[in-house]
Amino acid sequence: MSEVMPNRLPAEYRAKALNEAWTNFSILRHGRFDGILVTSKNSGTHWLKYMLAVALAETYDIPHPTYFSENAVRPYIGWPKDDVTYPELPRLAFSHTIPHHLADVGWARSLAGLPPYVLAVRHPMSILASHYAKWEYDIEVDWLTYLKGDPGGSRYRCDLYWLARFWNRWGDVYARHRDTILLVHYEQTQKNPRAILEAVSCQWGLDLTPTAINAALAAGTKEAMAKKVDPAGEPNVLQNRKTPLDELFSGEAMEIYSDYVRTLFRHDLGYDLLSFPS
Repeated sequence: MSEVMPNRLPAEYRAKALNEAWTNFSILRHGRFDGILVTSKNSGTHWLKYMLAVALAETYDIPHPTYFSENAVRPYIGWPKDDVTYPELPRLAFSHTIPHHLADVGWARSLAGLPPYVLAVRHPMSILASHYAKWEYDIEVDWLTYLKGDPGGSRYRCDLYWLARFWNRWGDVYARHRDTILLVHYEQTQKNPRAILEAVSCQWGLDLTPTAINAALAAGTKEAMAKKVDPAGEPNVLQNRKTPLDELFSGEAMEIYSDYVRTLFRHDLGYDLLSFPS
């Protein structure tokens, strides 16, 4: 993509992006792990983590997660600050973090001992539509207001400004260190989840067995996951968006989205960001 024009960026956005890129040292915790899953929000994170957790449980002969919720899966793939639950498992963690600039630098990466990454993303149009459908009761604004976003980053969990900051920083890291990062598109996982599980297993050296992957695929269907909803978990995870993307992104909405993408995004991470996802 073309270079972002700094003079077109809102001051609040520039301040937030600068602050995250130079003060978020959480990535330095990653050196303790055998693999890190980094995902953009609303990109099938629960689904991918749950399938991996089931495959790990089968491969290492430990109990399956009771639910597919974040807390239920944390003993298998948790937050970087979590304690170890199953010592026999490879140490894996996941994050939505926007990395410090040190993650770009070869000597800093070596010093921190950063592990191999899986970077799982989804087309931004689908992310925004999914996030709005999931959190509309909490966001409490109309679709166009939500699309216009909050450049200061305090109003929404995820909007076009958050996506741009995530896309740009991980795009920078991926451009320099793609040999250590497996880029996974949600759409690829939908099309061939077995191939993605096998690729992740190879990336992290998990040695997931074919039987384990079969079990994960069976557990990861929407019908099977609907029976594993955590009553104490996050609501609307298996939400079914009813409005098609071409209706949501039409007229003024498409104008807003296109303008923001052209203005904010430095990287496309393998997507045609201005076309509807296939």
